[in-house]
Amino acid sequence: MFAINSYVQAKTLTEALRYKQAKPKARWIAGGSDLLIQIREGKLAGADLIAIRDIPEMSGITLDEEENIHIGPLSTFGQIAANPIIQSRIPLLGRAVDQAGGPQLRNVGTIGGNICNGATSADSGASLFVLEAVLVLSRLDQEGQLVNEEKEIGSFYLGPGRVDIAPDQILTDIYIPKEKYQNFFGHYTKYSMRNAMDIATLGCAVYARFSDDLSRIEEVRLAYGVAGPTPSRCPAAEKALVGMQPGDEAFRQLGRLALAEINPRDSWRASRAFRLQLAEELAYRSGLACFEEARLVKASGGRQAAAPQEAAALKAEPGLKQEAEQAAPGFGDERRWFMSCTVNGRPVEVAVDNRESLADMLRNQLGLTSVKKGCDVGECGACTVLVDGKSIDSCIYLARWAEGKHILTTEGLRGAENELSIVQQAFIDEAAVQCGFCTPGLIMTATEIVDSGRLYSREELRRLISGHLCRCTGYQNILNAVEKAAGLEK
Repeated sequence: MFAINSYVQAKTLTEALRYKQAKPKARWIAGGSDLLIQIREGKLAGADLIAIRDIPEMSGITLDEEENIHIGPLSTFGQIAANPIIQSRIPLLGRAVDQAGGPQLRNVGTIGGNICNGATSADSGASLFVLEAVLVLSRLDQEGQLVNEEKEIGSFYLGPGRVDIAPDQILTDIYIPKEKYQNFFGHYTKYSMRNAMDIATLGCAVYARFSDDLSRIEEVRLAYGVAGPTPSRCPAAEKALVGMQPGDEAFRQLGRLALAEINPRDSWRASRAFRLQLAEELAYRSGLACFEEARLVKASGGRQAAAPQEAAALKAEPGLKQEAEQAAPGFGDERRWFMSCTVNGRPVEVAVDNRESLADMLRNQLGLTSVKKGCDVGECGACTVLVDGKSIDSCIYLARWAEGKHILTTEGLRGAENELSIVQQAFIDEAAVQCGFCTPGLIMTATEIVDSGRLYSREELRRLISGHLCRCTGYQNILNAVEKAAGLEK
């Protein structure tokens, strides 16, 4: 059980803000990939939670008529990375958030939570700084009207874990004006001690615009994460490169000049001296990557941009009148809640505690003990199940969030004649099992990979199983089994 004092689930933005008025110290929760861990570790034990994960106007990625990009704060990292608007117009951001955690985290972690945590190491931070994103913060006034305030992301971060948002406000939109991204090319480079499931030792984003013949730098933006208490830009270094010929000399100079504008610290992850060395090198490499992308796009005839589409309903002028629902009496006082979902193809109705994880519900109430509990903080992957076809860490996913969803565990993989699935059989054939504790979770991720129908390289498969820790082996037989199941073995 999580040490949650009370829990309510808002269905609309107005309802969520009414709940916040009733209990100002309550915490917003969406993906929960960070907040639930803090509760588990005792840092936020006894928290009151307002779940906003099902508010439709806070999700999705759209273009308005002026081709400004709007990103709903409830959009997950996985949704952002795969979105055609992001891929065609600001691929920098998609590539950056695709480096956060492992696949299970990217399926639930939201960009709004990543921003509002205020962490300098957030993979979205440096990228949004060079995109010069604008944040929309919303609250209700005394007449029940929605009042929006716009804030540039550069002024939003106040310090480690601190952002400039009032207790009665909520982040409702992240938008990037067309003039901030049009004809720009960008690259984000993350250095960490592990290739996955680790926060950045240093992150660097470079965004550049070049002349039509690519002979001159017209504008460059450089931002770092973990080079100070907040993500930060390097305006003097940026200005110095304007008019220079893009290439080795220019981007080497960008890295050298940036050192005068950053202030990394010594920590157990890395020394200040090492971070300064990284800052210089990553600016150089990221700048060259921007230029190389510009050359490739020019050679191919330009980017294929996604067409504008209707923006989400929330993208309205400040003062939009909202229906004034009242907060329900007894904020989150109920503990038990009846939930209906489908588990391994069978309808299930079960009473769950608002503090209960999906892993606990599956194991304790339904007897599905293939769902293992290892780290209990979403790092080992042993508890991985599929929810609506996507892998998630069920130890940091509240049971009641599974309402109406399709859940698949290893017990549900056998066929009509009780035969093993192709993934299970491949793990046997390739001797991809040792102690077996992590195996059910790995099999579920492999099932998601196989069911996607896509062909992956072996290196891509390494990334896709990176949300799992196997203490016994070197992963080679596991990769062989996934390749075999997907029909990719050589």
